[in-house]
Amino acid sequence: MAVPSDRKKVFVSGCYDLFHSGHAVFLKRAAAYGEVTVSIARDATVLALKGRAPANTEAERLFMVRSCKYVKDAFLTTGVGMMDFADDLRRCRPDIFIVNTDGDSTDKRGLCEELHIEYIVLPRTPEPGLPPRSTTALLCGGHLALPYRVEICGAWLDQPIVSKLCPGWVITASIEAAEGYTERSGLATSTRKRLYELYRNHIDVPSPELLARLLFRYENGIDTGNASVSGAQDAIGLCIPAVTMHYYEGGWWPARIEQICDEEKLRFIEENLRLFFTGERPVGCDPAAQPQLSVSAAAALSRASAACREAIYAEDAAALAQSLNACRAAQRALFPAMFPPKYEDILPPETAWKFTGAGGGGYLVTAGQQPAGAIPFRIRRQEASSKVEEPRSPFI
Repeated sequence: MAVPSDRKKVFVSGCYDLFHSGHAVFLKRAAAYGEVTVSIARDATVLALKGRAPANTEAERLFMVRSCKYVKDAFLTTGVGMMDFADDLRRCRPDIFIVNTDGDSTDKRGLCEELHIEYIVLPRTPEPGLPPRSTTALLCGGHLALPYRVEICGAWLDQPIVSKLCPGWVITASIEAAEGYTERSGLATSTRKRLYELYRNHIDVPSPELLARLLFRYENGIDTGNASVSGAQDAIGLCIPAVTMHYYEGGWWPARIEQICDEEKLRFIEENLRLFFTGERPVGCDPAAQPQLSVSAAAALSRASAACREAIYAEDAAALAQSLNACRAAQRALFPAMFPPKYEDILPPETAWKFTGAGGGGYLVTAGQQPAGAIPFRIRRQEASSKVEEPRSPFI
């Protein structure tokens, strides 16, 4: 409930690049709670968090925000990084810290609890009569119309260092874009940017499988000895509609691909799985650091993904939930850095969950008893092609 502005001090933070109606309506709604002070990210922070330099310099962004009638004061942050505003929040000691839904994170909530500051999350909705706006959409035109990738089970088997120990399936869903998905989220956002570049340059290919192969090659080049090669599951999950199951046997490209377009099975997945946002992966976090590779752990991951595959074909919700937990346990054994300590107790024991992607932060896939804040996703539909092309190495 809104309160008189002379009784509350409100603090918000953000980049505010290419100031648009979405920014204005958020500040308007924040001002209903009190006098708004805005902490604006430095250029270095925008570059680190967004993977690109801001369109407007920090001086320009500060000028535009200060010019907004809903803002009492604004300043550039004293810090850099995901929590760049933390020292400023301690200094200002506001009554309320307000974020929108895609800015919500456990770190922000925890800091507000420590400082005894009320924490409010506002839905990201446009002003009546106006279209949704985001800086990324304005910069990239149709970029937000491209799909995202949800890795349901088996991640790391698309890396030869794991599938050489034990072959297995990776299961991905191509999902429709929704406003608010964030960078470093586990939804293949970096690969998605490369896909946009292909479309922007009018690349046209005859099939989703060929597009996936081209995207994989374009993102990674031909140096397969590079330890930072992004697994093929990202490109496949983005380019091939519906749900794909791809089987790896020690190579960069899967030995075979199955596409699931059956409407009942797609609805089963949508009804039983959700995404849960933990906050973006911290800058500098390396989920692949100090792996603990073993045949037994790789085999456990392979069994978990096979069980997930069987659960989807059988439409068995209980088995699907169990496979997520089994996948999480196997991934933790292989790559402990995927699971920072703060995520140990993030969800109640009744919820089955795993990171979608490499972990360290971003989105979880949840099943079973869904937690508050879990969000549904929509799988991108398209009829299965009559023949899934025989996979070849994308480096040929």
